Amino acid sequence: MFPIMVLTSDKHMHALRGFSYLFNKYWGDDQGVDVFGFSEPDFGLPRNFVFRSIGDFADYPLEKWSDACLKAVDMMPDHFILFLEDYWLMRPVDKVMIDLLLQFAASNALPRLLKVDLCADRLYAKDMQDFGNVGWIDLVISHKDSPYHMSLMNGIWSKNLFKQVVVPGENPWEVELNGTPRARELQMNVIGTRQWPVRHTLALRSGDHKTYHIQELNPEDQHELRKLKLLDLS
Repeated sequence: MFPIMVLTSDKHMHALRGFSYLFNKYWGDDQGVDVFGFSEPDFGLPRNFVFRSIGDFADYPLEKWSDACLKAVDMMPDHFILFLEDYWLMRPVDKVMIDLLLQFAASNALPRLLKVDLCADRLYAKDMQDFGNVGWIDLVISHKDSPYHMSLMNGIWSKNLFKQVVVPGENPWEVELNGTPRARELQMNVIGTRQWPVRHTLALRSGDHKTYHIQELNPEDQHELRKLKLLDLS
């Protein structure tokens, strides 16, 4: 079992319907998932999903997004995999690769390892460099001056280092933009892979919580989401 957390809010909670369907299809319904939010969802979640309230939504406006995030992270183990509710899986994940990367992250083989990117975010980052391998997995390292070095795209995080670089009083975009120079000053490393074991799309974009973007999903998944009424925004 992998330590997986999903962050959501009352405004974006509806995206958990599509998220959970695609997660169980492409990761498996035998994997436990901790969902951290505010108000209890008014729809059912799969049995492998556990909802955990971290307070009242009114107490965490957008500019205190990082406060809520840190509260949730406190409940996770030393290394955890972070999703947001609009990271909708597109293909089967490579769980063997994820397990090896999680072991690498926990081994301290690379000091000050803040994050292991599981998608392709760091692979296409500015000034990316190759960084050896773990077994058959080709590693790349993100330059500390690279834009979005502190990207919140799906990955394995060090709890201790996450809490050093993320500060209260920031929205998610500020966490990424302001967190990048903080991570650089703290000499934190971020790596990714050439194989990228997780492929997901962003179902919600640019702060718009009323429009789903599913064009990157395969036609079968688009059809099933519509058929099952999982694109309901209410």
